[in-house]
Amino acid sequence: MKPSFFLLIFSLIWTGAQANVPVRYENYRPVQDLTHQWLMYDHEEKVYVPYRYDADKEFQIFTLSLDLLRYPHAFLLVRTPLKGGNIFMDRALVRESKKQEWLVYSLDSLRREHRKDQVYFSFFAASSPSDVIAYIGYPSGNAAGSSVREESSVRDVVRLTPRSVSRFNSGVAIAFLLSLVVMSFVSSNYFRVYAKYYSLRDVLSSRVKEDLFMIGKPLDRPSLLFVILLSVVLGFLILMLQFGGLPITEGSFFFQSGNTFAVHAVNFLKLCLLVFIVYVVKFFYLNIMGKLFNLGKVTDLHYFKVIQCSLFFYSGVLLVVLIMYNTYISFPEDIENYLFVLLLVFYLWRGLLIYFTINRESNVKFLYLFSYLCIAEALPIILGMRIFF
Repeated sequence: MKPSFFLLIFSLIWTGAQANVPVRYENYRPVQDLTHQWLMYDHEEKVYVPYRYDADKEFQIFTLSLDLLRYPHAFLLVRTPLKGGNIFMDRALVRESKKQEWLVYSLDSLRREHRKDQVYFSFFAASSPSDVIAYIGYPSGNAAGSSVREESSVRDVVRLTPRSVSRFNSGVAIAFLLSLVVMSFVSSNYFRVYAKYYSLRDVLSSRVKEDLFMIGKPLDRPSLLFVILLSVVLGFLILMLQFGGLPITEGSFFFQSGNTFAVHAVNFLKLCLLVFIVYVVKFFYLNIMGKLFNLGKVTDLHYFKVIQCSLFFYSGVLLVVLIMYNTYISFPEDIENYLFVLLLVFYLWRGLLIYFTINRESNVKFLYLFSYLCIAEALPIILGMRIFF
């Protein structure tokens, strides 16, 4: 009797353990069961609360809150109930579901598409959450070659209440408006100088003595206005990359977290201020290095070329990002690697251009100039790339 008794206990334990695992679809391995995580929206408190069944209502609305950063490269798998219904993603109707069909959504694709780290997946149907199977899973085996298709490509989008999108659009709008005001002011008051900064021929030229005579000292009013313009352009670019899914300011004590217009506006102003301080500090750093190497006369050339090249390059990158944003072109998954390579090529090109500019405009020995550029130009770049990447 003892072997039979132990076999019965083991069978009960195994059955109970299997009951806690959601029904799997083909070759997708579950990592988080969402069966007991359904929510409903409380209109009085204006928050999501645990789901409660309302027998007086024929149609039920139940929601999942999806953290898109918790499981990178994972998938949301959902089996619809016997009674069909409508599926919403962040209050936007995405499709009408059939009876007991499997839906597969890539969490990375959802993050790039909605430009946020958390989305709400909702059902509107004459069923209850107990009739729905939902879990987060990873492909295993031949999942990539199976008949599952990501439902993000099958959408009949009807925006009912696009509140979640308006906050991002408002943040982009205020940043674009401030950038446009600064650029209009600088271009209208210093048109000839503005042409020097945004002319490809002048950027690639190593003859800058006439430009310095026109612009003046690095911290004079015209030069300082172009440093402010560069700060605004870089702040706007970082904000756009943040919207595109690149976590640049996340987890920093200096920046606020949230998805409101005020948060985006404050973070944009902080980014502009931080970039402005960095470039002003760089001017004093170049002056100190120039005095140490007895190259004080070339620091103005160096600083002007840094601002000129950076303003031209980052304005071009910002233009490309804005085109991608407005045409709904998502960033690639490994955007960090592309950005790293792009910045590396730019800084190498800028360093060579600065070397030839200083070498042409002044009689400096190669060893002195090389040592100066290694400490004044290469070292800060290496430290910055190491911090951000």
